[in-house]
Amino acid sequence: MAADNRILQFFPQALRSGWESSAVDFEKIQEIRLRVNQPVRVMSDREERLAIVYGEREMDEIFRYLCHDSVYAYEEERKQGYLMVEGGHRIGITGELTAAENGRFIAKYIRYMNIRLAHEHKKIADRIIRYLYSRERTPLNTLIISPPGVGKTTLLRDTVRLLSNGADGYAGCNVGVVDERGEIAGAYRGSAMLDCGERTDVITGGDKQQGISILVRTFAPRVIAIDEIGKCTDAEAILHAGVSGCSIVSTVHGRSLEDIRHKSDMERILKLKLIDRFVVLSADENMDRYFEIYDKEGNMVCGRSLLRAPA
Repeated sequence: MAADNRILQFFPQALRSGWESSAVDFEKIQEIRLRVNQPVRVMSDREERLAIVYGEREMDEIFRYLCHDSVYAYEEERKQGYLMVEGGHRIGITGELTAAENGRFIAKYIRYMNIRLAHEHKKIADRIIRYLYSRERTPLNTLIISPPGVGKTTLLRDTVRLLSNGADGYAGCNVGVVDERGEIAGAYRGSAMLDCGERTDVITGGDKQQGISILVRTFAPRVIAIDEIGKCTDAEAILHAGVSGCSIVSTVHGRSLEDIRHKSDMERILKLKLIDRFVVLSADENMDRYFEIYDKEGNMVCGRSLLRAPA
């Protein structure tokens, strides 16, 4: 079985032979790890070691190919340690760093890459969306809590889509997405590659505070979506959105509501009770995903349920 063309798109023609003879399933892959002079490893529901090894020359070729042979055009992305490519895929890059301006560093020799594949799983938020509105049918401040790799950004994206389009008898509304790393909308050159809804405006790059300020001043969103809060400045950003009449939908790394209570960076957000709904994700040994929902007081609103699109 030949590899999916969506996998081949990451590699120049001369370096595709090993992939063309493989049987990896694009839809199941979460990451492709490339390490110089080491076998390629594919991460899905299990880790798979492939008989493909890239040396320094091949890693350079792959990097140049991903940059469309315009390495300097991607200088800002290199300083951040990743590239965004068409399709919404994010590629982490590292190796030997060299000093750049303003105390920053830039990858000089790329020797390690982590290709994180963007997948759309529509309707997985269908089972939770009704819990994210008030009795007055307005969107509530919501925080999705999840360990890495369980799907918090995927759930956030689908939640944004439903809030934007309207669902389950609730009217759609304007949504602003502050997509610092391009993972929510899969933005490529400013355009969303993944479906975030018909009433959604996306800002890529910058930071949360700047993005929220721009959205509030010029796009009048009802909801603002941001990914991976945790910095002490994020509380200020959420407060600014709230004062402006916007609800926030966001994510944070954690295994439980109690887990994030012990994170110092979350202290102010939790103390001020800025969040109305906590959606906690988990996965079992078979990578079946589950959710639980709590209110701002920590009371369970919805017990442990399977996270999947309705049949």
